[in-house]
Amino acid sequence: RGWRAGAAPRLAIEALRVSLSLSLAGCWAVTGPGAVRVPPGGSVALWCRYRAGYEDYPKFWCREGGLFCSNWFHVVQTDGSEAEVKRGRVSIRDDHTQRVFTMTVENLTPADAGTYLCGVQRSGFELRDAVELTVSSGKSQHCPLAASGLPGSGQGRGALSGGRGAGV
Repeated sequence: RGWRAGAAPRLAIEALRVSLSLSLAGCWAVTGPGAVRVPPGGSVALWCRYRAGYEDYPKFWCREGGLFCSNWFHVVQTDGSEAEVKRGRVSIRDDHTQRVFTMTVENLTPADAGTYLCGVQRSGFELRDAVELTVSSGKSQHCPLAASGLPGSGQGRGALSGGRGAGV
């Protein structure tokens, strides 16, 4: 069985597509805490880091619900500046110097649980990472803060969460 006409170019395009997907996924252009557990009524500050060069792009948090997050699904989004944006119980703030943006949610309910995507909005595509938020009774997950006051040391993942009135 030989190659059919046109099969090699299609395979090459698929290989390129897979390679590009793997390279972008491995870039760690945007990284978040991975998973966080918070009790009902508590507050949480979820953060995501991004690489140099993305400081002036809009940052967002959205609920997972499709292949791409669109503006209609964003829970909260910056305009690319460091100004805090607040929408109800949710706010977002971007720190260009530390290259970290943080979404804070107050008075959590079980309805807030789910997968959130943090990301950087670029023309044509988004760089993003997923964060699983669990809202249930039990022990909250806490990670120590670095000396700078930001989550983690830039290595790996971390999260800052708190119970009622804590950490926000």
